[in-house]
Amino acid sequence: MIPQSIISDEEIEKVHANANFGSTTKRDVVNFSVLKAASGYWGGHTEIEIAREHGLLIRSRDRSRKPALTKKGKKYLWAAFGRVGI
Repeated sequence: MIPQSIISDEEIEKVHANANFGSTTKRDVVNFSVLKAASGYWGGHTEIEIAREHGLLIRSRDRSRKPALTKKGKKYLWAAFGRVGI
């Protein structure tokens, strides 16, 4: 499985709209937002909202806690990073 089979390039373009992350690609923004969430790190507000709109993260009920990966987010994380170096 590849990330594009879970979230198409067209959907990436639609959700990101005019968000600007410099030289980081839109796909990498999504990839690293799920990696950060799985690793216990916070992304920026825009990054988190983009991942939420894709259905990869859910906001914690306790606002002081980090967002959590959804089932789709875990699947995407594995597609993006699960076989790196194997």
